[in-house]
Amino acid sequence: MSLIKKTYIFLLLLFFAVSANAATNVILENSEELSFDKEHGRDYQILRGNVRFRHENAVMYCDSAYFYDTNNSFDAFGNCRVVQDTMTMVSNTMYYDGNTRIIKVRGGAVLRNGGMTLTTDWLDFYRDANYGYYADGGHLVDPQFDIVSKIGYYYPNSKVSFFKGDVTMLSGETKILTDSLKFDQKQNISSVFGPSTIYHTDYTIETTHAWTNTVDRYGRLYNHSVLTSKKGDKMTADSIYFSSLTNTVEMWGDALALDDSSHTGFSGDYAWMQNNPGKGIIVGRACMMDYSNPDDTMFVHGDTIKYLQSPVDTTKRELYAFHHVKLFSNDMQAKGDSMTYIELDSLIRLDGSPVLWSDESQITGDTIKIFTKDNKPNWMHVRGNAFVIQQQAVDCYDQLNGREAKGYFKNSYLDRLDMIGNAMSLYYAQDDYNKLIGINKCEGQMLSIFLVDKKMDRIKMTPESKGKMYPPGKMSEKEQKLRGFNWREEERPLCKEDIFKW
Repeated sequence: MSLIKKTYIFLLLLFFAVSANAATNVILENSEELSFDKEHGRDYQILRGNVRFRHENAVMYCDSAYFYDTNNSFDAFGNCRVVQDTMTMVSNTMYYDGNTRIIKVRGGAVLRNGGMTLTTDWLDFYRDANYGYYADGGHLVDPQFDIVSKIGYYYPNSKVSFFKGDVTMLSGETKILTDSLKFDQKQNISSVFGPSTIYHTDYTIETTHAWTNTVDRYGRLYNHSVLTSKKGDKMTADSIYFSSLTNTVEMWGDALALDDSSHTGFSGDYAWMQNNPGKGIIVGRACMMDYSNPDDTMFVHGDTIKYLQSPVDTTKRELYAFHHVKLFSNDMQAKGDSMTYIELDSLIRLDGSPVLWSDESQITGDTIKIFTKDNKPNWMHVRGNAFVIQQQAVDCYDQLNGREAKGYFKNSYLDRLDMIGNAMSLYYAQDDYNKLIGINKCEGQMLSIFLVDKKMDRIKMTPESKGKMYPPGKMSEKEQKLRGFNWREEERPLCKEDIFKW
């Protein structure tokens, strides 16, 4: 092929490419009157009466117009109307440029598309990109929603809208106040950005980034949004998914849930919760808080925490903590492999090498049950290898052991302890000046220990049996430890942060 032919073909293709992208002409289809302003030499036609233009798939109507034929544009006045596919726009005034394909409607502008109506004072519609824009206040209405904002972008094909500036959205039982809103009409998804509040009959959301389906009532919240239920429960996390239809909430990252009606709360790296019936699971630095006592909050940690709504009383919960369990409150501390808390019975049960600390007493056994009142220890029951220790001085420990033990608290402190079954005691007797006078060791079927000022004061044996008092220095170090002795003070949590240390 010769160079001349190649050049000709290239120019021909270039011509068609340019023609394909060239602007099409605005066509005047009707006007009852047509005139020219020859006196002032203006380059437009003056049209009056039932004026109608057509540009591609859009038909435009008005009472009168200036038609700039050479510029492929016109200015329209009075009863202006645009019809394009399923969309209609009306206004008092309209300006159209066929080259840029931008329609500018001014004064009482109304855009309708299907069941949707957009009302504003002025609107620019970009036919190439197929979207409308307003910046002087607008009102978008549909059978399922109502949106007001200062600035808005509306895309009729995708039915996705963007709004900014004092945005208010109403949809069913939901009201949204936000600075910026993206609304997907097909999916019924409303996305908010910036300080926002979402009101619903079942909940309120404070957020800076979230999306929600206002029809099916589910959504996702970000940036430590706060979700508050109708009864006052509060939830926050890095990310939250919620569904009102399934009554579920799922939280990721620094999750926190507070129930002020029961004065309990949960925190962790991840949480899943359901209401009606109430149940949930928390993992990753999982923690349960009971703040029903205003003077002392109880904190419980476990690798996994589960709770269930009580089948007897739906206002009460049953709590289960598994593995690496620790409990901290001012009145008592505990540790074990698992813990059960039955709120209805005010019962805490510890299993798996459990240990309980109450002030200066360490209590161990196969199973420990603590019965509380007003979130304070009331009495306890230790079953299997019960052992109680109090440290008097370095390497000096008052001790009690037996098959089981029952302890009774007064003002949160251990007041009396009954050791039952093969009971043995060893304690360091002191005079009124706290000077050691001997080591008392005794055993019986049952020993009752009475405490004064948190210290073992006297022992009652049932039936009575004789004990033996050893003078100071007359008892070997090994003999000063009852069988099963295990001092576990290093494991004791001293503050709420210690419950996460193992």
